[in-house]
Amino acid sequence: MSQWLQQFTSQEESALFNPAFLAVAIRKSAESYESEAKEKMPLSLAFLAVPAAMSKQIRDTFPITKTTSLLVWIETHERERLVLQRNTPALAPAVRKALILGARAGLFTLEHAKVGATPARRIRNLRSLSQGSPEVKDILKVAERLGKSFARSGDAASIFSIWGVAAG
Repeated sequence: MSQWLQQFTSQEESALFNPAFLAVAIRKSAESYESEAKEKMPLSLAFLAVPAAMSKQIRDTFPITKTTSLLVWIETHERERLVLQRNTPALAPAVRKALILGARAGLFTLEHAKVGATPARRIRNLRSLSQGSPEVKDILKVAERLGKSFARSGDAASIFSIWGVAAG
């Protein structure tokens, strides 16, 4: 674990990129995706949701309202798209760890290449994260918005294409 932590420049950064916290962000995206699409979120979208939600540059510009489509936003935010293209492969190992940890901890289920959020009432201490720092709250809010945006934007391959990120 110390090798994992050494890649970060601060204690706060290492806490934010902790697989347990990333699993909560994945759960937030999956939960909002499922509420919007009425089906579980494709597993591959976790590999976009985490890097997007963790990027301050993306969080600061990502729309909070339903009125802006993902495609329109991406077309007008080239820098943010490039940030995601760079960060997605770099964060893939952390996302994999978060998926394994989150499934084992019961935050979500992984079945048939889909992520299904476990009902919040079954998860202890999930509510305490909503009382975290402003950055933690912001990451989780954007993860939630990403899940909803993904649900309204077509299939996973189309979403990867919109962002300009290679799937797989």
